[in-house]
Amino acid sequence: MKTEFESKLKQEGYSYNIDPVGYYNISPIKRISLLIKVQLIESKPINKIIHGSQNGNEIDAIGYFRFKLATEEKADIIIFEFQHLKDGSSVYMIIPAETLRKRLEKNIIRSRSHEYFELRLWLMDGQLYDTTNLGLEGEWYYLSDGKGGRMIEPTIWNYTSFLNNWILGSQD
Repeated sequence: MKTEFESKLKQEGYSYNIDPVGYYNISPIKRISLLIKVQLIESKPINKIIHGSQNGNEIDAIGYFRFKLATEEKADIIIFEFQHLKDGSSVYMIIPAETLRKRLEKNIIRSRSHEYFELRLWLMDGQLYDTTNLGLEGEWYYLSDGKGGRMIEPTIWNYTSFLNNWILGSQD
């Protein structure tokens, strides 16, 4: 997946190098003086029975991540990479590190240890959702596509604005 990520960086107009910690130092080719420190987190292998829908919802891509957020050498941007289930292409969630930290810490269940975080992302109909703590009933309540749309859409579990958004450093 790293090779695909590096190709995508070039395609989007970024140059990069990798520092000793393993972070990518990225800068737009047209603004080489703008350096952005990026942490790439690749999805763990998924099992559709464990990580997928329990209610028959159609999911286009699933990403499952278990990771640490650095406290000393902090990245500016965190990029999560996972694969589309139908065509195998890479899907990216690109989010400022502080925005991610705030969202994760709002969820008391998730941030108990403060050491490792788990994140399960589902791409459904072009929308990206954090479904980490949704059980069978939560999935039915929040993700069923009803008359007014999905209940999850106006919540902090909706990460759609960070989906494949390659304008690094400009969103929050």
